[in-house]
Amino acid sequence: MRCLLVDDDFATLNVLKDFINWELHGIYEIDTACNITTAKALIRENVPDVIICDIEMPKGTGLDLIKWVRDKKYKCQFIFLTCHEKFEFASTAMAYDAVAYVTKPFDSKKVENAITKAVEKIKMEKRVDVYSQHSKYWLESRAFMEQGFWRDLIFYNIFPQVNHIENEIKKRHLSINTKDRFFLLLVSINGSQPEELSWDSSLFSFAFSNMTSEVIFGEPDFCRSLNYTRNGSFYNVAVLPDDTGMADIRSKCMTIIRSCKEYLQCEATCYISKQEEIQNLAKIREELEQADEENIADRGKIILLEEKRGSEAKGSYSIDISLFNQLFIKGDKLKIVNTLKSELEGLKKENRLDSVTFHSIQHDFLQVVYSFLYKNEVQAHILFLDQISKKLYRNAENSLFDMMKWAAYITNKAIDYIKELQQSESVVEKAKRFIQSNYSKDITNQDVADHVFLTPGYLAKIFKAETGQYINNYINECRINAAKELLLQSDASISDIALQSGFDNISYFSTVFKKITGDTPYEFRKKNRQ
Repeated sequence: MRCLLVDDDFATLNVLKDFINWELHGIYEIDTACNITTAKALIRENVPDVIICDIEMPKGTGLDLIKWVRDKKYKCQFIFLTCHEKFEFASTAMAYDAVAYVTKPFDSKKVENAITKAVEKIKMEKRVDVYSQHSKYWLESRAFMEQGFWRDLIFYNIFPQVNHIENEIKKRHLSINTKDRFFLLLVSINGSQPEELSWDSSLFSFAFSNMTSEVIFGEPDFCRSLNYTRNGSFYNVAVLPDDTGMADIRSKCMTIIRSCKEYLQCEATCYISKQEEIQNLAKIREELEQADEENIADRGKIILLEEKRGSEAKGSYSIDISLFNQLFIKGDKLKIVNTLKSELEGLKKENRLDSVTFHSIQHDFLQVVYSFLYKNEVQAHILFLDQISKKLYRNAENSLFDMMKWAAYITNKAIDYIKELQQSESVVEKAKRFIQSNYSKDITNQDVADHVFLTPGYLAKIFKAETGQYINNYINECRINAAKELLLQSDASISDIALQSGFDNISYFSTVFKKITGDTPYEFRKKNRQ
């Protein structure tokens, strides 16, 4: 440890420095200063553990020095020396947490006792700091251990029997009573919503989890608040004690739903269980997730699991396929979408819209669309290969809104393409452009048909009617035209030109070339260059 002696009397400084057994107190470095200015400079350079200071000095008192040290938050123990035993000096010194107040003339024993007191106080404060740090680490570790316990419990990593659960609680040194009962609160956000907002998935999960935990428990990342993703949805499950009032839970759910809409621009749904024993929580978590998967009509609301259990399954439902077939033939896109929307909203109003019904309606509608395209010889599975179609199809069963987005998109795409198809020139031109861009590759009739979403036979029929050519002949014509340019404008070998033009066989290239031009490639180059 280090000690600083401050006194304007050099004799006093020398006596203190030479006649105190400093090493006995663990003090091995002694600095001296004869005024406050020098003392401050030494303190700034290297903060001492103990300061022994005269109170009455010119150019600043010892009380001025202790006030300055305390303002700067330096941790130093003060011992004051003075010739006058004045109460106001002593009271001010004690107010600034001085260890001792020694009057002159003094003897070494009095000073030694004061130093002993100061050193003990330093040691005690260091122990308190260490204990405080250990306590902080222990609390953090305990919170981490408890969060791990709840996660293991509700995901079946702990066998759901009371004796197994009690053993885990003891093993992790937790204070959880297995006789208590708990509520589970599940907050769900459909996974397609962050994608639509261009959220980074991990960032969204972090923001959603912290916000939910803070609303429920008053602090983010609380040990009884667990976030996870499953089946494309974001979940946060909270374990609430049985003394939590239902009115309080509902109020917090409303805050979560409102905050998700305002700050995360997404729709949250809250599912609340009844009070359950600790060994049943994993099973209840599964039931809450199942309720979320089956929830179509009540997104953005508070759902009580008991009420969900009491409702009967709605069963399957079929749309009027004949009506929709007629609407597709007429090409009435608006009426198709509005008819489907009215039907779904009617089912919702009658409380008949569940996941089974929703699934049935989606597949009936898809059947109508595929049948419509098939009659027009369009390959539906290729028409809907784009990423938007795939994404909307995946999300369609999440909510009524998602279903209508998907239905409107595929309706518009199917009818618009049939209208384009009926103007055969546009489809043939599209096929010709594809051939012109890809003749150098190993393309087939099937490749060209796929590009315009038609069956090969139907495309061949309208292509021949429009151009008077078969598709294979048109491909060869494009290749030979390219070969003619290369023969005239480059010195490449005929075999290289054949490959560049899309022929992998020079003999076949020469045969086709002569059939179209009347000359072999060699003759064509020689004749036209001359």
